Amino acid sequence: MEEVIIFGASGHANVIIDILEKQNEYKIKGIFVDTPGMIGHEIMGYPILGKIADFHGFRKGIVAIGDNFGRSLVVNKIKKIDREFQFVKAVHPSAVVGKNVQIGAGTVVVSGAIINTNTTIGEHCIINTKASADHDVTIGDFSTLAPGVTIGGNSVIGSLSTVSMGANVIQKIKIGSGTLIGAGSTVIRDIPDGVLAYGLPAKVIRQREIDEKYI
Repeated sequence: MEEVIIFGASGHANVIIDILEKQNEYKIKGIFVDTPGMIGHEIMGYPILGKIADFHGFRKGIVAIGDNFGRSLVVNKIKKIDREFQFVKAVHPSAVVGKNVQIGAGTVVVSGAIINTNTTIGEHCIINTKASADHDVTIGDFSTLAPGVTIGGNSVIGSLSTVSMGANVIQKIKIGSGTLIGAGSTVIRDIPDGVLAYGLPAKVIRQREIDEKYI
């Protein structure tokens, strides 16, 4: 099996470790973090080998950071250090992935997720527990569907956006980049870039300040 490393040591890292073990395609060599005091310890039986910038010698891995913006910063940091580094996908065996689905590098698909036909998931996304994306959905890079989210067919979710736990998005909706949809919301109309929206139906509450370094 190919050797991989994991960047990050949060609860999301535990989920990814479990998925990679169940995929039975990769051998996890260890974890890199920037949290002081963690180096030398273990997470779920795997050693924390050093700081993120010290991953030299490894060729493949995945970023295990739940926050979209934090994940994008770490991915960009890794790319600056080693442009040839390859990001692997973690897809739980219980996930249902339809025909002609494209899943980008570094993306995590968690137990019980459903991705229907002709859907495109970008790079470094999270499709969380029991989240579903119906047919012909497009999800941009570094975006997250939280547990229990439902996305209707032919919808588009922009990059760096989060649809929070239990939210529903009807068919043919466009949600902009850098946008946060609140938990339990129902989205029945398009939502622009860079806003917080929630409610039944979801309405724009305020703008979000998005630092240019994330774009």
